[in-house]
Formats: sequence, structure tokens, C-alpha cells
Amino acid sequence: MNNIRWDRLILPVAGIVLGLFLILRPWNATAALCSFIGWLILLVGVLGAVNVLAFQRATMLASPMLPFSVGAIVIGLFFISSPGTLAALVGMIVCVMLMVAGIGNLQTAALRRGWGDRLWWLPLVTGVLCVLLGVYALLFPGASAVFVMRMVGVMMLISSAVNLINVLTWRE
Repeated sequence: MNNIRWDRLILPVAGIVLGLFLILRPWNATAALCSFIGWLILLVGVLGAVNVLAFQRATMLASPMLPFSVGAIVIGLFFISSPGTLAALVGMIVCVMLMVAGIGNLQTAALRRGWGDRLWWLPLVTGVLCVLLGVYALLFPGASAVFVMRMVGVMMLISSAVNLINVLTWRE
């Protein structure tokens, strides 16, 4: 324990704290993440507009990037003012991913059954579960975004706990 480099403890402990926050307060974490993404889009739009204006002033040519910069500014402001919209969009993306994975698993089950595989029912069960979860994500996109945030929190918590154990048991 005397050989511990205390700077190596910061990231695992911060990861555990953040993982617990994601698990216990997933909607707040989702809203904060969506607001952060909105701020990043706004920053890109403002920097793009400044770049367009500097280019236009230096070359006396009009830049075709101005509409994209203004669009990014508008989208960034929209996501900052309404982070729930982006959270719902994340829920819809989860829905599409689950539906595609589920349909792929159903096709795999049909192929495996045709080949005479005795475990053809495993991808069938997985496919049905994915399709059902996809329908749930379609009907309740906010809840699916919260679910994804909780799963990220669980993965972060486990990963950080393993890293913390590695730091505490490391021998040089």
C-alpha cells in the first residue's frame, strides 16, 4: 500500500463516482450530455461562421459554408434549450439499432434451422427480445435513453472498480 501512486487512483475513483451518477440519476445525466452536445454544435457553428467571415473578408469571395454554420448554430441552440428532444432522438436511434439486430437474429435463426443446427432457437429468442425491446424503445424513447445511460453507468462502474483493484494490488 505504500507503493501506491496516488495519481493513478484519480481516474478509477472518478469513474466510479460518474458510473454511480449515471445509474442513480440517468435522466439528469442524459439531459447534461444532450446539453453538452448542443454546446459543442453551437461552438462548431460559431467557429464556422467566424471562419466564413474571415475567408470572405480575406478573399472577397462568398463561402458556401455559411448556411451550414448558421444551421449548426440554430441546431445547437435548439438542443441547449430542449435537451429532451436529443434524448428522444437517442431513444429512436436505439430503437432502430435494436430492430436491425433483432431482424438479423431472426434471419440467422431461420438459416440455422434450415442447416439442421439444434441451437437455432438461441438467435430466435435473441431476435424476438431485440424486436420487442425495439418496439418498447419506439413507444417510449425517453425511457430507452435512460436505460442506455444506466447501462453505460454499470459498464463504467465495473470497469473503474476493476481498474481501482488493479491499482491497489499492483506490485512493482
